[in-house]
Amino acid sequence: MLKQTTLLAACAAVAALLGGCATQQPAPVIAGNSGMQTVPSAPVYNPYGATPYNAAPAANDAPYVPPVQSAPVYTPPAYVPQSAPAVSGTYVPSYAPVDINAATHIIVRGDTVYNISKRYHISQDDFRAWNGMTDNTLSIGQIVKVKPAGYAAPKTSAVESRPAVPAAAQTPVKPAAQPPVQSAPQPAAPAAENKAVPAPAPQSPAASLSGTRSVGGIVWQRPTQGKVVADFGGNNKGVDIAGNAGQPVLAAADGKVVYAGSGLRGYGNLVIIQHNSSFLTAYGHNQKLLVGEGQQVKRGQQVALMGNTDASRTQLHFEVRQNGKPVNPNSYIAF
Repeated sequence: MLKQTTLLAACAAVAALLGGCATQQPAPVIAGNSGMQTVPSAPVYNPYGATPYNAAPAANDAPYVPPVQSAPVYTPPAYVPQSAPAVSGTYVPSYAPVDINAATHIIVRGDTVYNISKRYHISQDDFRAWNGMTDNTLSIGQIVKVKPAGYAAPKTSAVESRPAVPAAAQTPVKPAAQPPVQSAPQPAAPAAENKAVPAPAPQSPAASLSGTRSVGGIVWQRPTQGKVVADFGGNNKGVDIAGNAGQPVLAAADGKVVYAGSGLRGYGNLVIIQHNSSFLTAYGHNQKLLVGEGQQVKRGQQVALMGNTDASRTQLHFEVRQNGKPVNPNSYIAF
């Protein structure tokens, strides 16, 4: 009985083993030269159907670096203070004296509409109207009106500005006050001079031994040596004196240089000297100027060298102007 039971148990175990082998799928066989079998690994479950995420970074992965900004960062410019104007362009007003009763004025460096109106006690609007000006532009050497049309200057001691013409038939009589350029007379000179033999001499303050002449309160002398080749009159506003290049040109009287340059057409290198509120002299066509604007000069002081700038020959063009108007230099200087 026991033997039969053991045999039944063994048969059941064999049957169960055979049933399990019958249901198992056969392993795939991959042909190859080696004849070995390759069993694929079991697939990893992925509910999204995509390749599973690999947390390990690739060898060539780099951390994120934001792109460089292409537009430049705005930097405000550094403040640079405005430089001061050059000394040569600095305005220097003209303080040359003027004749308040004059009808005209000659423009020199430093003159402006405001400056002139203050010195002549007139309004700027009147000044522009009298001269037909639409702006405040003035030119050196320009003659402008400082009084309305029809103005007549009052009669003053201007008669002194008319020098006496030498009279050969007149006995010279010394005035009570001698001109400063004349030497003091000897003690017995007055009586002797009244009995002197008649000789050519001007009527009013006379030319001294040095060739000077006192007219209008100013002592005058020749501005240079040489022959007068063109006299005053017509288109000539002065006299032309011939000479040699480099010959000294002298101040005809004490005064102040109000212009020294070549900006006035037709005069070349020009010097203008103002002697008082009424008179000024001009020296043109110079080879070289030896004085500058604002400089005080004495009568006989060298101010230039004679030349031919803006002229057809070597000469000095010399003018005397009273209240801005050209007058005959022969009336003031003994040429």
